Amino acid sequence: MRRFEFKLEPLYDYRMRLEDICKSEFSTALKRLEDEETKLELIKEIYRKSASEIDEMKENGAPIEEFSLHYAYITKLKAHIDAQEKIITEVRADYEAKREKLAEASKKKKVVELVRERSYGSFVEKQNRAEQKAADDMTSSRFRKKENA
Repeated sequence: MRRFEFKLEPLYDYRMRLEDICKSEFSTALKRLEDEETKLELIKEIYRKSASEIDEMKENGAPIEEFSLHYAYITKLKAHIDAQEKIITEVRADYEAKREKLAEASKKKKVVELVRERSYGSFVEKQNRAEQKAADDMTSSRFRKKENA
């Protein structure tokens, strides 16, 4: 019995490698997006704490110089939050592009997998027919031998 040989095996291997590369890129993009979102949350937390401190300073009657320093700090934090949100928008767009690229690579690999499965099914069917024919030939030759004897 001969071994199954898929003629498009190199294409299948190539598509699998492409999918693996896309998975790796997607994973990296996802990690970066999560990191940037974590940074944003940290900055927002610092902003909230600083805003609370300014409110406390107002209640305690802190000197205007200290108040203006904290206000400038909060203004910079707000600018940093805006900049981080822009970064997240860009990273999210990259993430979505990588996700779509991965989905496309997976579809292309799946097409070759389906062709491979059909080819293997056809191979098995041909093998079964050949085995059945060999068994039928053997049976009929035994039958002929009995009749001739």
